Amino acid sequence: MGIDILNGKVRVFNYDMSPVGFPSQHNQAGVFLRGRDEDEEYVVERVAFDDIEAENSKSDLFKVGRIRFHPDEEDEIYEKLGIEDRENIMSDKELINFLMDDSIETVKKISNIRSLTLITRMKTMLFTMERASKTPPHRINASVIEREHELLSGGKRNPNSEINKILEAEKKANEDSKLKDTLEQLKSEVESLRKEKEAEAKAKDNIIAQSQSAIEQLLKKVEELTQTNEATLDKKQVGRPPKKE
Repeated sequence: MGIDILNGKVRVFNYDMSPVGFPSQHNQAGVFLRGRDEDEEYVVERVAFDDIEAENSKSDLFKVGRIRFHPDEEDEIYEKLGIEDRENIMSDKELINFLMDDSIETVKKISNIRSLTLITRMKTMLFTMERASKTPPHRINASVIEREHELLSGGKRNPNSEINKILEAEKKANEDSKLKDTLEQLKSEVESLRKEKEAEAKAKDNIIAQSQSAIEQLLKKVEELTQTNEATLDKKQVGRPPKKE
């Protein structure tokens, strides 16, 4: 379909109720997108593409989806801007779903965020959700607030933070799980070895029993032949005339 460009300008959307502004090479007053009203889905303005490129090189407004483009044009525009990490670009609905996901993976993603703009947007969304009685999970809320503090202080992880406690607890759980798996594997190997030894012993006993049976049958055969031979000799002696003296 291509990008709808009018006089070098593309459509830019603000889905948030907060306004957004940044400098312009064409207008001394800069670029300004007002916040949407409660009954509006979004606000849209035409913005010069070179202004967008300049702002994208200095901030992460577009990298985290603070302001967006037309859905049919996003892929092509993001490619032109060199924005590859699309995971951080979320609509309000996607952001709400993300913040309601009370999983370790969500905590990990929050702990790895380097964009103060994205964290600030998440914090604002958490406040909006609470006002709408859509209470986010405690540890997600705590993780966002603590990650904001970390980014404001240079991004250094606080060892006593909620995030760190959650990640350490998960690490310990994984280690315990690995240890349990190792023990189960060892038990399985020991059981397999025991069964193997039992099978070897049984096979050995069978061989011994078969050998013993063969020997017994051979001895019985020898005994039968001996008895037959002795009986034959006795018959011969009975029919023979007595010796003359």
